Amino acid sequence: GQKAAAPQETLVKTMKVIQRDTPIVYEYSGFVEAQNEVQMKSRVTGMITEKHINGGDKVEKGQLMFVIDPRSYQAASLNHQAQLASAQANLSRIRRDAERYQKLYEQGAISKQTLDNTLSELKQGEAQVNAQAALLSAAQVDVGETNIVAPFSGKVSANELAAGTFVTAGNTILATISNSDPVRVKFNLSETEYLNLMAVKSASGHAPLESLTIVLSDGSTYPLKGKLTQVDRSISEGTGTLTVKAEFSNPDNILLPGMFARLQANVGTKKNALLVPQRAVTEIMYKAFVYAVTKENKVEMKEVKLGARVGRLWVVESGLDGTETIIVEGTQKVKKDSAVKTQPITEEELDTTTNI
Repeated sequence: GQKAAAPQETLVKTMKVIQRDTPIVYEYSGFVEAQNEVQMKSRVTGMITEKHINGGDKVEKGQLMFVIDPRSYQAASLNHQAQLASAQANLSRIRRDAERYQKLYEQGAISKQTLDNTLSELKQGEAQVNAQAALLSAAQVDVGETNIVAPFSGKVSANELAAGTFVTAGNTILATISNSDPVRVKFNLSETEYLNLMAVKSASGHAPLESLTIVLSDGSTYPLKGKLTQVDRSISEGTGTLTVKAEFSNPDNILLPGMFARLQANVGTKKNALLVPQRAVTEIMYKAFVYAVTKENKVEMKEVKLGARVGRLWVVESGLDGTETIIVEGTQKVKKDSAVKTQPITEEELDTTTNI
């Protein structure tokens, strides 16, 4: 039997380092975003006279959604058309005069001053025509803007405006339209993990970031795989964290903007991986340590480099050789060279044990 614990011995729970072939899956929390989302605003002011869509409708690019009362814009366009015609008639008259005066001047019948006056009138007449043409063109654009069409194919949100509503150019939101096939899922990962994942090609030749899986909040796995499409290094300068987006096809609209998603990147199986329980790891000044128990039941600290998390365990990349017995519970009560009395526990018991 075991000898009675001497008073100075601290009771700790221990486990041998686990060694086994381990599928490595990195997991991240993310949120679904629509690939395109646009708040549609009118470019003209007026009353909505026609509405051709309802909230929740799917629309095709170019489809007519609203009509803003075009009458005042049509009237303005006709007015500018009349003013342009008048300016053009005036210009024709001046041009005829100028040609006649040029000849008279060459014959010495009129002064240079009279000719110059007519030529400067000609320039003004041309400028007047150009100005009226520009005003007419803008008025015609406004008439066109009274028909509001879908900028891309997508789905209309439920808060669209009713016919009869007065809208202000560039201000009132008529409807929000979003395109959610494909969707993007936004998540963060550390620069180190990103580089690790980029370096791995699985047996199938797929990089883990080209074959991401989503686990939905009910625990089911989304049937289609996604791939990384955008890496934004600038967002969290200095923290070593990247904000990335992965794209997933969404033909059945299962993934909705704003939905929470767990992403998994499968790196493949690591042969003879060394694993330790998460709770056995102590972090001191950005370094990770475990407390190992020597044959003499003394404590020694070992610095470890951690890899992926696997359930309640960490993969240890370096720092252990796999033969160690490590303290799982009671680490806060021991220090280097403490004498301990060990109570071995199994991996199954990790879920049920409480701190001593």
